[in-house]
Amino acid sequence: MELHLVDPAHQAPELPQPDTAPGTSSPKRTWRQRASDLCFIALKASGFIASSYLMALGVPLLFFLALSGGDAGLLFAQLANIAERFLAADHARQVAFLGEVKVVLIGLATVLIAWRLPRFLRDLNNELSGEKS
Repeated sequence: MELHLVDPAHQAPELPQPDTAPGTSSPKRTWRQRASDLCFIALKASGFIASSYLMALGVPLLFFLALSGGDAGLLFAQLANIAERFLAADHARQVAFLGEVKVVLIGLATVLIAWRLPRFLRDLNNELSGEKS
């Protein structure tokens, strides 16, 4: 097999350039690209938020499972104890307990989101710019 070298003088001729600058496109194409990017961002962000809230809801389960030493019987005994005490309490204490649970879960979700946000933004930027990670 012969080796054929091509010097710059024998390369393919350059084609004439269009009137628009390279890298710019028609306004309709730009609008569609931006709309598709916006839809992509909305889908990725909703998945990020949903997975963060599911993680936040799973942390109390993990906590009680760790307290029970991995034994399902002890886990459900603890949950039954909490449920009995909740139902035996008066209405004001039930409302106060639910308020505390809401604050803890929202705070936990906020911490999880803040912890995961830099990586999510970096991955989103890489995907929108077309880079491979």
